[in-house]
Amino acid sequence: MEPRRPILVLTRIWPTAERPGLGSFIRARTSGVSGLRVIRPRWANAPWPVVYAEMLVAALGAGPIGGVEAHMLLPTGLVGLIIARLRGVPLVVVAHGTDARGWDRRPAPLRWLAQQVARRADRLVANSADTAANLAALGGRPVVIPPGIDLGRFRPTPRPDRRRILYLGGRDRAKGYEVAAALADTLVGPWLREVSSDEVARLIREHDVVLVPSLAEGFGLVALEAIASGRWVVASDVGGLRDLVRDGINGTLVSDAGFASALAGVPDYDPFRVAATVERFDLTAWQAALGRLWNDLVHD
Repeated sequence: MEPRRPILVLTRIWPTAERPGLGSFIRARTSGVSGLRVIRPRWANAPWPVVYAEMLVAALGAGPIGGVEAHMLLPTGLVGLIIARLRGVPLVVVAHGTDARGWDRRPAPLRWLAQQVARRADRLVANSADTAANLAALGGRPVVIPPGIDLGRFRPTPRPDRRRILYLGGRDRAKGYEVAAALADTLVGPWLREVSSDEVARLIREHDVVLVPSLAEGFGLVALEAIASGRWVVASDVGGLRDLVRDGINGTLVSDAGFASALAGVPDYDPFRVAATVERFDLTAWQAALGRLWNDLVHD
């Protein structure tokens, strides 16, 4: 049973012509789902105070609503909390990893704001057990609902004729760029070359191994897309990657910086068996789980 009033989905990140991969997972969450209204920036390069002031004004003037779903803990979750309390509707905050990590090292006022959002949201959603642990450290009570992907777009195909290694993390130290620069055949992503979801799927098909040497990872969407496409993943043994990469079955987890030897030891794998290990991460299953959460919340 769908709520009659729309749910406002608040997000600062959303695909643009310049950055087609930015926030593509949030666009996927809303794609084809009735009863959602997305509030996002009209100007991608506007200063953040302008972005969130615009978001606040648009949400307050949105007409009758059934609830607010904010993606990322801060600042979007704080804006969502203000809107939900002023409008008298429930708030769901969806954390995606980075936004939930490292608050013990942040200035006390910011940490306090993060705690307020985590504790006061009517439902707090984590994308992995790792993200859930970070949210719990803030005093929140998260539920884990892992994202899904379009398994029609990311589907297994036969392996290419020769071994080529793909890295999709961009020029980001936290994604392990320095490691990838020395080991990968193809490097793309933010601040290197932006790629759309369709191009990501094509690039994965054209390579035999996907390298994910992240220093930390709340979930690991790239790893999921690669495995669903039937490609072996060599990834850091951190965070949400442990929920996706099954060592020796669909990839290799590296805990000692031995990426070169791990890449050299990739087995003669079957791409269709690899893909079968992540069939549960379907986009429609993610959308349905969030839909059930909302139905339970608005009909309590």
